[in-house]
Amino acid sequence: MIPALVIMGATASGKSALAMALAEEYGREIVSADSRQVYRGLRIGTAQPTDDEREHVPHHLIDFLPLEERYSAQRFVDDCLPLLRAKPEAPPLLVGGTGFYLRSLWEGLFPLDVDPERLAAARAELEELDTAALAERLATEDPESAGRLHPNDRQRVIRALEVKRATGRAIGEHQRAGRHAPEGFEWRRVWLTRERGELRERIARRTEAMLAAGWLEELRALLDTGADQEWPGLHSLGYSELLVHLRGECSLEEAAGLIVDRTRQYARRQDIWFGKEICEARIDAGSPDALERLRGLLDSPQGPC
Repeated sequence: MIPALVIMGATASGKSALAMALAEEYGREIVSADSRQVYRGLRIGTAQPTDDEREHVPHHLIDFLPLEERYSAQRFVDDCLPLLRAKPEAPPLLVGGTGFYLRSLWEGLFPLDVDPERLAAARAELEELDTAALAERLATEDPESAGRLHPNDRQRVIRALEVKRATGRAIGEHQRAGRHAPEGFEWRRVWLTRERGELRERIARRTEAMLAAGWLEELRALLDTGADQEWPGLHSLGYSELLVHLRGECSLEEAAGLIVDRTRQYARRQDIWFGKEICEARIDAGSPDALERLRGLLDSPQGPC
């Protein structure tokens, strides 16, 4: 069995700093489980590790995907598992906040037997609709998924609708029909938490720091080199709000406020998700013994991981 340590938690909870300290101490690599850090060029706004951090600790699944491409849970699983299996005695630390990607690792993904052209045709039609219209259609066509997904989670709403239209069955039915969980892993899952007020302040400070570090200039440079505002990568939280500012529809201060508010909402949804996951440990990321407790999971009597 490959003992894999998974460090998960809300955005700005402090996952990366603790993981870096642990990886340096134990000579481990890090695999990112973040659906936005995969995109090439979104270095500031998705809090990708710096060049110096990458030099000290090798990182995987960051800064490689063109902005015009889509990433998925299936692709994440396909990319992640070989990295974990390549070093079974000392696998990389798995660190991130995209809950669905992580759950797909230990629960597996459901098989979908459908004509790819039919699926693509359904998606093409749905892409023409705005987010509010998509949410309304999901509520009518797949109420179960509508009750589970946030109405602004455009990508997952489209996925649920395209599956329903292409197969005639709701995505939840496919999920319950059977999953294929990967074998050979002992998952040691850690949920890093923060007191809500503290997390809110951390999000505000991090947003301010990102803007001071050149976040808006990073976005301008991408647009100047030909990036399209409609590309999937630029639908990332924060970039969407800055695009509204660049179009002259709000001030930079208003955009920053929206980023903070929406990031706080996203962090709240992440914590709700992780609160429902099976975790071997729940650790306050701000506690003095947080790193020591993570060391304990790596040095578990069941065998090091």
